[in-house]
Amino acid sequence: MPTRLLNAFERWRSHRDSKSLPWYEHSYFVLDMETTGLDPKNHQVISLGWVLVEQGSIQLDTAQHLLLDSAQIDDVSVGIHMITDRDVLEQGRRHASVLRYLRQIMKDKVLVVHYSPLELGFLKSLWQTQPMPALAFDWIDTMQIEVQRRARAQEVIAEGGFRLPACRERYGLPDYQGHDALTDAMATAELLLAQTAHYNHHDPSLQELIKLGGGRMRLSSTER
Repeated sequence: MPTRLLNAFERWRSHRDSKSLPWYEHSYFVLDMETTGLDPKNHQVISLGWVLVEQGSIQLDTAQHLLLDSAQIDDVSVGIHMITDRDVLEQGRRHASVLRYLRQIMKDKVLVVHYSPLELGFLKSLWQTQPMPALAFDWIDTMQIEVQRRARAQEVIAEGGFRLPACRERYGLPDYQGHDALTDAMATAELLLAQTAHYNHHDPSLQELIKLGGGRMRLSSTER
């Protein structure tokens, strides 16, 4: 086998084997985004918030909340996110710099979101606004983990019962009054820790979490 293919195979095998390790032996990038709507094809990202989880603990000093300078704020967005045009003008960051920063932090980490169809869709759309190098990563969705766990326990959950505040309430976690991107990223990180602490009386592996609610994704720019 050619050396390049052999090295690629070894990297793949090492990555595969590492997923069998306990979840806390991996690094996690917990992300939330505020947007102007629910359709990644027709709406925009306003801001991003994230925090890292290392060795099973939330690293508070890694928390970030960034606004994008291209965000178009309308009356509906102001009412939901409490972000104004003035905030964007004074604090907004350029797409290119935010994405380069984001890519650097996300490397070799597992992405964590709550409700992956929305978050992954907007992340993919955001990535395609700039000529960026491709990035592959594993991801897990705390909402899907909760859906699968409750289904296995044959619990009936009322409509809206898998939203972030409702999921947190089942673990005795408090509701946050504010719901900006960083607050929701922190809330998602806390939910992940609660879910792993209540996982069938043992620490789950990353592979187990991915099987419950996750996958692997590759982001690439439309420009080459």
